[in-house]
Amino acid sequence: MLSDEHKRQRVETSQILLHRCQKEGDETVDVGPGGDHRARNKLLEHLIVGDETWLHLGTTETKRDSVTWKHPSSRVTKKFKVEQLATKMMATVFWDSRGIIFLDTLPKGESVNADRYCETLDQLRHAVRRKRLLRSGVVL
Repeated sequence: MLSDEHKRQRVETSQILLHRCQKEGDETVDVGPGGDHRARNKLLEHLIVGDETWLHLGTTETKRDSVTWKHPSSRVTKKFKVEQLATKMMATVFWDSRGIIFLDTLPKGESVNADRYCETLDQLRHAVRRKRLLRSGVVL
């Protein structure tokens, strides 16, 4: 449900990254002890992507899920109404071409606001320093 302005910004950003990717070009790197080589793009080595998603932390069993086969002479078991679990949390994950760099979860009852997001980005910065040896920075 993006606005026209958000769609335009995404297209513009994608075009800038594509142009930069083509401009910086590929380099050949060793990928194995057998002298194997592959091309990798310099920009993609420094690109970090992030996204948010809701994680549902519980599932309830429906009556249909709990159906079992019984002998006609077996006692009927009573199915009690199960309360719906409404436990969910927001997860923010950042990754690069080598895998996940940082995963942050928002505790129950908290909201994403400017202060919370700045805190997440600060934790990401520390994770990047711990996990990646970058010579010329990152593109977030």
